[in-house]
Amino acid sequence: MNRLLVGLALLLAGCGTSSNQNDKPEAGKMAPPFSLPYKLDAPDANFSLPASLREISGLTYYKPNQLLCVQDEEAVVYVFDTEKKKVVQDFGFGGYGDFEGIEYVNGEVYVLESTGNLFRFKPESTQIGRTKTGLPAKTEVEGLGYDPKTKRLLIAVKNGGGASSDKAVYSFDLLNRAVFRDMGLNDEQLTGAGIDPKTYKPSGIAVHPVTGEWYVLTSTGKRLLVTNRQAKILYSVPLDAKLFRQPEGICFAPNGDLFVASEGDGKNGYILKFRYKK
Repeated sequence: MNRLLVGLALLLAGCGTSSNQNDKPEAGKMAPPFSLPYKLDAPDANFSLPASLREISGLTYYKPNQLLCVQDEEAVVYVFDTEKKKVVQDFGFGGYGDFEGIEYVNGEVYVLESTGNLFRFKPESTQIGRTKTGLPAKTEVEGLGYDPKTKRLLIAVKNGGGASSDKAVYSFDLLNRAVFRDMGLNDEQLTGAGIDPKTYKPSGIAVHPVTGEWYVLTSTGKRLLVTNRQAKILYSVPLDAKLFRQPEGICFAPNGDLFVASEGDGKNGYILKFRYKK
């Protein structure tokens, strides 16, 4: 597999050895019929966000009834309580940037910049780690997830620096501190799933905690795509533009409940909740 060694900074110093196995999945066409366990036209809850999160760009599950949110201009993490329906805490991790994703893993917060840089820290800690991932030049990323099976962060590419990195998902191995090109979808697959390849620009990615599929959200084109780890498209559905004004973030609760965050597009940002229907 094509892999890129990661240059580490601050708390993320040191590199491990990469696996000798070729983990690159073989691309395939549409897989057999898939039943989406959510009613995307009927959210079970709609949480309005404060002005500080009008430009919300990512969210992740934190604790029971709590989500972590980040917006794309300030290095601040907000704790949103879904029972109290408000932000109950916030903590900074730097200054300003273009922050596009957030993930909470094993007691640590990871925040993704559009350049591919990763910030790592414990909630409320003043010790901040920063990793230059070394993705291909001119690669713009806009989605961060975590796959517990592989223990890797998933980094979804919005705009690739070339044909080899376009429409790709990279993964950051938390054990070996290395970046891999994990999955790529080709134009034929996307077209077969009813997607114009030009509009496939992921804005969020998350792994279903019960079934293990990858859920990819696109703000451009407003669509939800479900794939397996072998790069087969299981499901593709357009999103109602009135309900999903500018979908930017996606995450799951451990029981499978789905959360999708949208920027305000001139209004307040908001988070939609969809209960998992087994």
